[in-house]
Order: sequence, then structure tokens, then C-alpha cells
Amino acid sequence: MDKLFTPNKYFVGFCAALVLIVFAWNYTRDQMLLEEAKEIGRQQAAWSWPSMGITTTIEDIDAKILKRTDNDAEIEVQGKQKIQAPADAQALAGSESNYKAILTLYKHGNSRIWLLGKVEGE
Repeated sequence: MDKLFTPNKYFVGFCAALVLIVFAWNYTRDQMLLEEAKEIGRQQAAWSWPSMGITTTIEDIDAKILKRTDNDAEIEVQGKQKIQAPADAQALAGSESNYKAILTLYKHGNSRIWLLGKVEGE
């Protein structure tokens, strides 16, 4: 039986380059989604109570993908939530707590825009 196809070095190189491109594309896509989830997590965790002079910020926020499909994703965000209060509210001033939430994001049509579906706090 004769061989009909024999891969040469150019074919193997092309396949390797194609695999690297796919991995790079997926990594970049996931990193963009994680950055968007971090920003949404910051917005969800930060709040203010102007009449009392109390505000919160989130620091050291981190995100990881729990589940992802082409149309939706579940991402866990966590960080340190700091409370800033006036000097007369000593109990709250400078306090810190752990913030952790699971965000469900949905893709908007065929675009690259992800919309927040729900937030589950822990």
C-alpha cells in the first residue's frame, strides 16, 4: 500500500503555529473577561452613605473563571473591602472585611460586550 500523505517540517510547523495562535487567542479572551469582571466587582462592592460620611473601597481584587461558555460565564471575584468613616465613627473607621461574590455575565449578541446578569454574595 502506498503512502498518500507524508507530513513534512512545514506542515508540522504550520500546525504548531496554529495551536499556539488558538491558545494565545483564548488566553487573551479570558484575560479581557477577567478584567471586566474585576471592574464590575469593584463597582458592586463600593458604596457610600453620604449623610454619615461613610464610603467603602475594594482593594486587591482578584477574579477567576468558574465556568464559561460562548454566551455566559460565572466568575468569582474576591478582595479586601475597606470602610472609610469620619473620626467620630471610631467603630467603623479603617475596618476591613473580605469581599467575595460570584458574577454571572451574559454575552450581548455577537459582540464582545458582556452584561451583568446576577451577583451572588458570599
